[in-house]
Amino acid sequence: MNKNFLPGLVFAILWATGSVAAKFGGRSADLLLLASGRFILTGIIFLPLLILQGKHRIWPRDGEWSKIFIYGLLNTTLTLGAFFASQKYVSAGISMLFLAVAPLVIALFSAVLLKRKLTRFEICGMLVSFTGLIIASFNEFKTAHVSYLGIVLLTIYMISYAAGSVYFSTLKLNMPNVAFNLWQVFIGGLMLLPFCGVLSQYHIRHFDANLLLSLIWMIIVLSVFSNQLWLYLIRQDPVKAAAWLYLVPVFGYVYGYLLLGETITPLALAGTALVITGLILSKRNRAVVPGRE
Repeated sequence: MNKNFLPGLVFAILWATGSVAAKFGGRSADLLLLASGRFILTGIIFLPLLILQGKHRIWPRDGEWSKIFIYGLLNTTLTLGAFFASQKYVSAGISMLFLAVAPLVIALFSAVLLKRKLTRFEICGMLVSFTGLIIASFNEFKTAHVSYLGIVLLTIYMISYAAGSVYFSTLKLNMPNVAFNLWQVFIGGLMLLPFCGVLSQYHIRHFDANLLLSLIWMIIVLSVFSNQLWLYLIRQDPVKAAAWLYLVPVFGYVYGYLLLGETITPLALAGTALVITGLILSKRNRAVVPGRE
């Protein structure tokens, strides 16, 4: 079994819970404020814990601050911030379309910037998975609503996700991934905070158990554990890591059905089958990344 299979699968399973956690948390607070609070609290809670633990070097050195700032801007402020902000302006179907395109953009950026050659299996597999997601979300397009601001935000999300993934894969870090991740999440959350005011998403309607439980889940499971898995995957190969993103909406459908009472349509099942087929196809043979073993 490929050594990245289990980390990739676990990442997709956990990352998909983000949409459900956001829907629960969104009942109590605006999504962008929820996202910013999640990122900032992640740093406030876990950075001191790592310092007390004393097993890792926590404080970045001079040259590492710029890397943390750039990746935090790309991955946290622009990618996740733009996606959360967009949900106020577009329907689920439109969001799903951009989720489907994101892995293709990551593959394109890797091919152009890293000279990473795509195999025919990877190209075919991604196209099959992309088709599957479009089919799965077809019913959503019938009632889709969209605004220019929503499209701009989702475009920022998609490009920033690809740029951040490729950027991190090129970094040579002397500090542990866990420390790098916590700093970039924290700083990215601070940079996101002003946009809550700009986009008028700064309201907490209810300070209740629903809000607290959503934040706890997103901080521990998503910002800490899932992000660690993602950093590991893109460090190995951004293209192969991107392929796992196709499974995220699939698990999202399952969670929506089990936890929110949403309906799974025959088209969603057919699309899911294509996504899984494409994922298997894309991993059929091993691609070589120049300069890596």
